[in-house]
Amino acid sequence: MRRVNPLVWDSLLALVVLGIVAATVASEGRGVHGPLAWGLVVVGCAPLAVRRRAPVPVLALVGAAVAIFAFLGNGAAADTALALAAYTVAAHEPWRRVATFGLPIAIVAELVSQIAAQTHRNWLEVVVGATFGIGLPILIGRIVFNRRRRILLDRELAAREAVATERTQIARELHDIVAHSMSVMIVQAGAARTVIGRDPIAAQEAIAHVEETGRAGLAQMRRLIGVLTDADGTASTAPMPGLAELDPLLDTVRAAGLPVELMRTGTPRDLPPGADLAAYRVIQESLTNVLKHAGPANARVSLDFGSDRLTIEVADDGRGQPAEPGVGHGLIGMRERVGVFGGTLRTGERPGGGFVVRAEIPVEDGA
Repeated sequence: MRRVNPLVWDSLLALVVLGIVAATVASEGRGVHGPLAWGLVVVGCAPLAVRRRAPVPVLALVGAAVAIFAFLGNGAAADTALALAAYTVAAHEPWRRVATFGLPIAIVAELVSQIAAQTHRNWLEVVVGATFGIGLPILIGRIVFNRRRRILLDRELAAREAVATERTQIARELHDIVAHSMSVMIVQAGAARTVIGRDPIAAQEAIAHVEETGRAGLAQMRRLIGVLTDADGTASTAPMPGLAELDPLLDTVRAAGLPVELMRTGTPRDLPPGADLAAYRVIQESLTNVLKHAGPANARVSLDFGSDRLTIEVADDGRGQPAEPGVGHGLIGMRERVGVFGGTLRTGERPGGGFVVRAEIPVEDGA
């Protein structure tokens, strides 16, 4: 489900509060009425539409409206708006701003409102009323603020753990590619040694292959050193997939119920093993996310083979990704894989609906 802009919800909430305050003013037989009263109602409630974007200025405007209402004899007519504005400051601002700006503004406005609402009450009753009118919203706001901060910290920790795990997996896969390159070099060097006496031309070709394979293996080794974090020494003997296995992957996804279209532009060519694996994983993970989150949808995989980079785009027309993009382990893994080769990954909702993943992977000779 697509996330609704918070401004929409805050605007609707501001209209509800405006209705409550307007009904309170209209039902009171004292204080000011007419255009001045309705103007104060608008000034005290309309800013709530942007309360999360500017919590302290909104509280200042609402507090001023509350104080003016109180001086004009309308008492606690706009206290609902003041409580909501005070809660917002406490829920979205750090404690220093709450203590420096939020509390003084809210306390002064609430005390003025409480004193004007019932002039015959003693000071103890006024303080108790102000404590409940402002203290409770601020307390709830701080609870929400702290809970949100804990959630963000937990997500950050989970993201770091996911990055470490993904880097370890990438390192293992690159290790397998490097090990394969070394094995090929050994075989080719042995062949060159065997035939060098009777067929120097064949020996030169074998040595050239050794040089080419060695350069590619060295490039992969540099990347392996860059991402290796906590390998356990276990190596897989299964061959690493690449774009050559893309058609079977798409057939599997189609069999799972997702129609997929494949488009290729540019001149297709063989990629270095590491980049080939990264491209395959990006497409695999992107289509997996479509199956998980997009609902009934169609997907399109586009491959653009440029002169120095491969551009991959996986787009769908479904209902989009979860409301918190960027925190999923799949997106983290894709970003790590592409980043190993100096590439970039961008994700986001499509203007016409759906979600798109776009990766650019530099591919150079010997990469």
